Amino acid sequence: MRNAEGLTANQSLVRSYSWLLAGLLGVGALFVLGEQPFAVGLVPVPFDKLAHFVVFGSFFLILDSALVLPLWLALMIPLLISAADEFHQMFLPGRQPGLEDWLAGLCGVALAAWWRHR
Repeated sequence: MRNAEGLTANQSLVRSYSWLLAGLLGVGALFVLGEQPFAVGLVPVPFDKLAHFVVFGSFFLILDSALVLPLWLALMIPLLISAADEFHQMFLPGRQPGLEDWLAGLCGVALAAWWRHR
């Protein structure tokens, strides 16, 4: 018998605990290090968009390697993390959240998903 994700009762949602740990550490680092004073202006414009592209595209690849998820959910999780990061920046001195940063992350996630599932 298969559940909604197409897994049998004996299969786990976790493909790789190592990748799962790497993803959790990466997300934690994003928020903890993002609060530090050195993070202000660390990556200058326009290279900050490239950083968002790479970071959130990488989060998708890590998540897709770590867990067995429907594609739509594997796409949404990094985009929600990106949105949470932009929201978090609203409360940090010297940081400027922006839709452009989120869109750069969206492009990174989309390209990573296309590459992974082509």
